[in-house]
Amino acid sequence: MRKIIYSLLFCGLALSASAQDTEGQQIGVYQQAEDDYDIGRIDTARVQLLNNIQYFKGNVLQSAYRLLALCDIASDNDTEAERYVKQLLDENPYYSTTLNDPPRFIDMVERIRSGRTATITTASSQSETLNEVPVPTVLITEEMIRNCGGRNLQEVLAAYVPGMHIVDGNDDINIAMRGIYSNGQEKILIMLNGHRLNSYATNIAAPDFSISLEKLKQIEVLRGPASSLYGGVALTAVVNLITKQGADVDGIQVKGAYGNYGQAHGNMLFGKRYFDLDLLVWGTIHHASGEKMNIEPEEDIYNHRTTEVVVGRIGKKPSYDFGIQMKWKDLQFLYDTHFSQIVAPLTMSTLAKPYLYDDYKTYNGIKPSFATKSHHADLSYQRSFGKLNLTGRLTYDNSDLTHYQVISEYEFSDFGHYLTDNPSILAIFAQDGLSRYINGQEQNYGVQLKGDISYINTKSHKGSLAFGAEFSHFQLDDVRYMLGYNYTSSIPEIYKISELGKGNENSYNAFLQLKHQWGPVIFNAGLRYDHKNRGSASNINEFSPRVALIFLQPKWNVKLSYSKSFVDAPYLYRKTNSFLMTFQSNTDNIDEDLMAESLHSYQLTFAGNEWIPGLNFEVNGFYNRAKNIIMTHIIEYLNEGNNEAMGVELMANYRLRRFTADFNMSWIHTMKNNVLARDINTNNNTPKLMSNLVLGWQATKQLKLHSHLGFMGKQETYNTDVVQIIAANKFYNTYLYYVDIGDMEEAQGWYELYEMANSRIVYARDLDARAILDLGAEYQLGKITLGVDIHNLFDTHGNLSGMNAKRVPQKGRWFTFSVAYKF
Repeated sequence: MRKIIYSLLFCGLALSASAQDTEGQQIGVYQQAEDDYDIGRIDTARVQLLNNIQYFKGNVLQSAYRLLALCDIASDNDTEAERYVKQLLDENPYYSTTLNDPPRFIDMVERIRSGRTATITTASSQSETLNEVPVPTVLITEEMIRNCGGRNLQEVLAAYVPGMHIVDGNDDINIAMRGIYSNGQEKILIMLNGHRLNSYATNIAAPDFSISLEKLKQIEVLRGPASSLYGGVALTAVVNLITKQGADVDGIQVKGAYGNYGQAHGNMLFGKRYFDLDLLVWGTIHHASGEKMNIEPEEDIYNHRTTEVVVGRIGKKPSYDFGIQMKWKDLQFLYDTHFSQIVAPLTMSTLAKPYLYDDYKTYNGIKPSFATKSHHADLSYQRSFGKLNLTGRLTYDNSDLTHYQVISEYEFSDFGHYLTDNPSILAIFAQDGLSRYINGQEQNYGVQLKGDISYINTKSHKGSLAFGAEFSHFQLDDVRYMLGYNYTSSIPEIYKISELGKGNENSYNAFLQLKHQWGPVIFNAGLRYDHKNRGSASNINEFSPRVALIFLQPKWNVKLSYSKSFVDAPYLYRKTNSFLMTFQSNTDNIDEDLMAESLHSYQLTFAGNEWIPGLNFEVNGFYNRAKNIIMTHIIEYLNEGNNEAMGVELMANYRLRRFTADFNMSWIHTMKNNVLARDINTNNNTPKLMSNLVLGWQATKQLKLHSHLGFMGKQETYNTDVVQIIAANKFYNTYLYYVDIGDMEEAQGWYELYEMANSRIVYARDLDARAILDLGAEYQLGKITLGVDIHNLFDTHGNLSGMNAKRVPQKGRWFTFSVAYKF
């Protein structure tokens, strides 16, 4: 046995040494060809590369394609040069040129990458052009991110993605898609290089300052349901953040920014490529003290101790994002950790009044805020076997979640009686300075296997199959649920609630996707099955289909698609309902086993390419039908929402050498909608019309100017009045009391009072139309870049709202000055 082991070990060492020798030979051949090119021996370099091209792999192969293109450019053979650039981009869709590359090569790469030939991997789990993707898609490049002046992911998405708009539920940074949203951002799947960032306990991934924009190469956005590939959370859209590669940075970049309202921002990028090893390291911190403003009397319908609110405040600890990405041949490792702490300007969203932030107790270093600290790790290995490509992936996610919310500055005894008849809880709600603190630590382990195979590739037919399976294990290790009173006091932790919150869930899924092309026609269909063992009687079993038909022409294309998606009720929502049942006397309306939300979507898209040189456009019409949307009923969660909407979206971009323009406009009409089981059948916190225009102009070789004009039409926000809810509940209970004792005359009087209060529970308010202009400039001084950005130039003030929230005041004029340096 020992001899066999020694023999196998010897063979392995020999094979490893042989592989290293082969790799060294490849690098040596390439370096010799590069030396020949540098001294003008163009033909010799080309012959060297072509004689060995079949042996090159990984980054050496990419470098070889680049050098072949440079050789042909030097020989004025643009046709052959373009062929090698296309092969380079096929090998690496995210390849970036450097400042040292010849301008003709840079222009060729950008021209081939843009428009028709731009590629993404998010839509079908394999590289394909924007014309071939089965659903409407937005590709936001690094240059576009800079041009819009977005300070965080929310602002970038709102600027470029038709149908996406900002909503404000008071607690967290949030965004909606086609009128569907929640208290937090939990309807859109956000990924980093294909790795899920959404929490497994809350489904939330806030597009806030904890996601660094400087590290991004591009953002791929699928507009519409995508559960056929990505399962739960991909209800309304998918956002895949693609990082730069080390070669894109090729050194060290540092940036610092400072602005009004205590803004401070720092960023560092290090990137390098050493043949088959590509390394990227990033770090970003951000802080803001916030803008103080006074709420007008009509904006605050309850008693208050102060009229001052602070908008845009980050907690005492700054937001940050640190990470590393390494690629070595077919092996890739990703690690990212980020932290965010957003301070709500108002108390609990259904009350929404100013409060004295500094007077409240500190828990684990945190004042009232929504705080999340997360770690994400991802190890993947990709291997090709002829026409079969396989990728295996191991994932790990860990998050510490805190929701520390001020309920009311004043005593709220009526609210206490609405919740419970427990004397100890009622005594708390008879005090001032009421708050609620929830904290939990989650972990998730996952393993994935994905692959694709080309089963036919001829002149008239192209076909491929993509498939995959995944297992994940989620657990919530610790839960704290506390009620605070008198600002700095709190009841002892309830052990029963802590134990009730702990738990684990296992998820299994598999998907299959077919893509077949007959000449100009592409048929794309996929199906995914998801099973989640909730640890209760209501396990999840969901099938998510997608079907698309595409007709391609050189200058235009048409797409017709249907897709269905779902998102399971967040674990923490289900557990919160369970918490409430431990001390609430009336639990008739509380559901411990909330149902999954679902969305069916039909889309018809027409796109035109280069009808005028540099101009591309897309028109998309959609019809959405959503069911079982989870809504907040004061503090419990219910599957009460349904949404049926249609709309038209226009997107266009225009590209010249020194000027770019990006425009989008959306019209959304809601036919069916409800708030707390009341039909409103119109848009809620969603403008019928919204549009964005982003311009970029390279005024001189050193000076770059950019601007963003955003418009949101008039909106209606439908809110719930807590006082009327409590009154209706009190009147109804009194009515039942008189019915029980047989006094029907008195009962009728109380029932009339109940009906009156009940009719006033849901009320509407207007949100005025608003146009906001942002301006910015960058000036290049060698390796130094000076920048200035002004957001909301004309200091227009307004309000936004969110799910079951009052009107929340928005930021005025904010500006920053920045300095960046490239080592």
